[in-house]
Amino acid sequence: MFRTLRIRLVALNAAVLLLVLSVLCSWLYAHMRYRLFRETDEMLRMAESRMHAHHNQERPRPDHAEPEPDDRTIYLFWDAEGRLAGMQPDQAVPADAAGRLRNPADERAIRTVKIDGTLYRMLQFPASPGQNSPVGAATIGVLRSLEDVENTLRLLRVDIAAGIAGSVAVSVGAGLFLAGRALIPIRRSWEKQQQFVADASHELRTPAAIVQAQTEMLLRSPAHTIEQESPHIAVILKESKQMSKLLDDLLTLARSDSNQLQIQPSAFALDALLRELAAQFELLADAKGIAVSADIQEPLSLWGDEGRIRQLLIILLDNALKYTPPSGRIEIAGRYQSQFVYVSVTDNGSGIAKEDLPHVFERFYRGDKVRSRAEGGTGLGLSIARWIVDAHGGTIRMDSKVDQGTKVEVLFPRKKRTSV
Repeated sequence: MFRTLRIRLVALNAAVLLLVLSVLCSWLYAHMRYRLFRETDEMLRMAESRMHAHHNQERPRPDHAEPEPDDRTIYLFWDAEGRLAGMQPDQAVPADAAGRLRNPADERAIRTVKIDGTLYRMLQFPASPGQNSPVGAATIGVLRSLEDVENTLRLLRVDIAAGIAGSVAVSVGAGLFLAGRALIPIRRSWEKQQQFVADASHELRTPAAIVQAQTEMLLRSPAHTIEQESPHIAVILKESKQMSKLLDDLLTLARSDSNQLQIQPSAFALDALLRELAAQFELLADAKGIAVSADIQEPLSLWGDEGRIRQLLIILLDNALKYTPPSGRIEIAGRYQSQFVYVSVTDNGSGIAKEDLPHVFERFYRGDKVRSRAEGGTGLGLSIARWIVDAHGGTIRMDSKVDQGTKVEVLFPRKKRTSV
């Protein structure tokens, strides 16, 4: 798929470049042709001016100044009957062809004529008495060869064609390279999306299979009482809650990816929230023999979405409680730190392997005990936590060592952020 997309991008880029170059080069060619023809026409007009200046016994005006005539300028003279009366230089063009060049309408327009395959620009005008022309000449034609003009235009066409071909070749090569580079993040996003869908399907398949199996077990004994089947019902309830939580987490991440989730910031007492959650988790920790301590600066306020900050802290505390063994400890800290609000959750639990640590915020990433379904997690908690921190303009980092514990640190901007 990406190979086809890459080829299409390169082809589109080359086509656009070819179109732009064609338009520009066509304009350049037309402009150059116009300038060359105009220069030739000016020489024809200056030749006419010399003829009139000779008749009036005066020098041509400065704006009609011209170098001495050369052999590329040809004069044709016709009589009143339209017959060729002479030419200068002699035999410059075939007489029969020259005789046919006169325009019977005596129009004074400059036109292009062709003689024996050679193009000329021609100006025709009526002769005046006393001009340097054969006796009886009524009409004069001035011709100038376009051979040099045609040679110049031919070379220009070759240069333009070579330039366009070279530019398109370079464009294709550069396009292949740049398209490949541009598609790298798209390919990575696509692979992550595919992996995300596969992982989500896998996570949902397991509880769905368990619910189906337990339901079939219930149907095998329709005469049993609820008390007799309570173990199966408990499993169904547990797995249903697991699926519900997973679906909620997936919905949260999907909405965050599409920017549908809005942060509703306000100033709130972070110290009160931390103490409330510390007290709640202390009750849960007592059942496992885990000590919970809190070192919280008072007062401690934060500008943010209190609901999302609560969700973030619950995720961090739940992970700490989940992976801390009995007789362990969990420490909660909160204080001002320079221009930031600092919050940390530290435990002395099982920790995370060094090779797994860079990936713990990725969705559904699995290490030894990181995001293990056996611990009751969905594998999305830390991804949601990172989104909450990013949405508040903060940073989150994790430091952990196997069998020594984990420390999660979060920094939030202390001042109000208008972009939240």
